[in-house]
Amino acid sequence: MARKKQEKPGYGKLLDAWDPPDDAGDPIGCVATTFTFSPAFFEEECLSRFLRLETDPEDGPAYLVEREEKLYPLKCAALVDQHHCKGSRSLRWDLLPVRLKGGVLHAKVSLLHWSRATRVLVASANLTDDGYRRNQEVFGVLDYSVEGDAPIAVLRDTIEFLRQTVASDPGADTSPATGRATAFLKRVWQEAKEWGESEKQHGRRSLRVGFLSSTPGSPDAITKLATVWPGGTPPSEAWVISPFFDPPEGDNRPAGALWNIMCKRGDAEVTYCVEMDELPGEETLFVRAPANLLRAKPSRESASNHFWRVKLPPNRPLHAKTIWLEDDRWAVYMIGSSNFTTPGLGLGRAPNIEANLVYVADYGRDRKNYERLCQVWPEYEDIEDAASLKFQPSPDEGTDSAPDEDILPEAFSAASYDQKGGKGVVLLTIKGTPPLGWVLCKDSDHKETYFAEAEWKGVVASTTVELPWTDTRPPAGFWVKWTACRNPAWLPVNVVSGSALPPPDELRDLPLEALIDILTSARPLHQALRAYLARRCRENAEGADKQSPTLIDPHKRVDTTGFLLQRTRRVSLALNGLRERLERPVISKESLEWRLRGPVGALALRNALVKEAKSDEERMFLLSELALELDRCSPKTAAGCMPVAVVCSEIRRLTGEIMASVRQNAASVAAEMRRYLDIVAGTVSG
Repeated sequence: MARKKQEKPGYGKLLDAWDPPDDAGDPIGCVATTFTFSPAFFEEECLSRFLRLETDPEDGPAYLVEREEKLYPLKCAALVDQHHCKGSRSLRWDLLPVRLKGGVLHAKVSLLHWSRATRVLVASANLTDDGYRRNQEVFGVLDYSVEGDAPIAVLRDTIEFLRQTVASDPGADTSPATGRATAFLKRVWQEAKEWGESEKQHGRRSLRVGFLSSTPGSPDAITKLATVWPGGTPPSEAWVISPFFDPPEGDNRPAGALWNIMCKRGDAEVTYCVEMDELPGEETLFVRAPANLLRAKPSRESASNHFWRVKLPPNRPLHAKTIWLEDDRWAVYMIGSSNFTTPGLGLGRAPNIEANLVYVADYGRDRKNYERLCQVWPEYEDIEDAASLKFQPSPDEGTDSAPDEDILPEAFSAASYDQKGGKGVVLLTIKGTPPLGWVLCKDSDHKETYFAEAEWKGVVASTTVELPWTDTRPPAGFWVKWTACRNPAWLPVNVVSGSALPPPDELRDLPLEALIDILTSARPLHQALRAYLARRCRENAEGADKQSPTLIDPHKRVDTTGFLLQRTRRVSLALNGLRERLERPVISKESLEWRLRGPVGALALRNALVKEAKSDEERMFLLSELALELDRCSPKTAAGCMPVAVVCSEIRRLTGEIMASVRQNAASVAAEMRRYLDIVAGTVSG
């Protein structure tokens, strides 16, 4: 067996932070924020690890059934800056746009919650493949559990930050997705608020950590850092890592703010750790930073600026953002999303939404923890010859500034997908006055119109209009364009509830044979389905082979699957398997709904029996057996799971639906069968 490569101390793989800790329990949900975003990466990489998926998209239907089963009960939302909140995705998780005037949502926070563990992940990396696999990033992880010692204040502040971010969008009060996210955050706090150290307990540690956000209307990050600083005098040294800075013209406001919290007398120095490029055959180094960083320094001789060159592996651009403050006893280290820019630090009139962790080390008391923090700092080289430096900031691409493009007008509050009477509908909520000439388009070419201003004026009687949706696949969103826009904006669609989503085409109306194989297997659903598909593939291949040898055993040459006795025996085994699944503790109403009404649940089995029965008598008999098996269910519960009474109530409701259909069609069968059905009806209702 190959030995797992050991990471350098202080380094790790960011995707590993989405793997559940030991004994984490069942996944409950997650909320994540990001600036740029890849829906496919988030779903296929991050969520797959969070959910412990054993399949991947190449596994076809097996992947779909595992994804559907584990996403169905999940409370999951990605909060994305409006400029990047677009793309096709599974509607099993919510995509929430965050619209700011001037600034952007730039925070990269993920709150992951299992039944026995909670994780706070704060990073500099966006939820993209580059962010997690290519760039040089920085991140911090705090785990909470019953016996954990992480500071509860960080969890509290993270939840409050996410709650305010969810509520900041103009459509927050109308979208069912924001209601789900808010309810999930409330649940996390209720379940995990006793899973960590109190502020008093944590304050006695030599290494402490806190949550530091920068949002519109709150103090800037530099001011908050000065408040966190524990020393009796201001810090004498500061180090900054940032891939992006303010433009080179004029004063550098972040540098000036940093110098304002440094000591005013004696030695003081600020060091910028940045990327530097060199030209072959020349001694000049191009510093990826503006020269106005130098001009912010106080004029006294005891104050100095330095530039260090960050050593990076090939093809790994610097994207980490940190500020380190220090004196002869204390070190304060901020990591997270804040670039060393005016909006990134919340200094201007259009601040970003940012999030960071701040570590405070008392290395006069405990040198070991201080050295642990130092391990996170990237390798560097000091450039002694300042004359060899030429300042040339990085281009604007990928900064924390808002792109020069239109965002979705606030009037387009929310779009939701629902099922009514077995047909899909889109609920479009428009508040206030939308811009003139607006049109909703289905396609990226913006040619196929779905709904437009003229139609809206003809039907509008309230803020929400109900529009029919005839495609089998629900929409992930619509392109919105209007007369004055330069380019269309994306309006994401979320579901009213998980039950509104039809199963994928590959899982719709699975045949009875497949359901029997899955329900009689002790394997997880996706493994059972994969085994069934593999067997069918082999059988089809053998059937196509005209030269295949004749079976010698005469009993194997007889197909008994059509015989009532054999079919009843196989269905009976499937019913037992279904009952065993329903009796297991269930963590949420959505999980129970999946077991009862999902593509491999009780309702799917009922539909397959109705469709594939050979006669009315067989159909009525097998449906009555299904009702009896459901009536025999004795559900169990466990800590954090649904009460038995609630589970039984939902099972009885479905049992009643099945027996109602049996009674409705009982006249078509013989008298003996009707008498049996009456006995079953009395047993079930009793």
